[in-house]
Amino acid sequence: MRLTQLIQLAAFLAVLAVSTGRLPQILRQVQIAKLHLIQESKASKWGTPMLLPMMSTK
Repeated sequence: MRLTQLIQLAAFLAVLAVSTGRLPQILRQVQIAKLHLIQESKASKWGTPMLLPMMSTK
């Protein structure tokens, strides 16, 4: 799917959401999804990194 087709689809869905009165619910769901994504991407869930051993300069 090309970018222009994607933009047209997004615009159509936005107009549809406004005309049906569901825009506030859709925006709320997008906010919740963003918060979930932020929580899932926190560094505390990444585990320990694999680091290269330190090289001594002696």
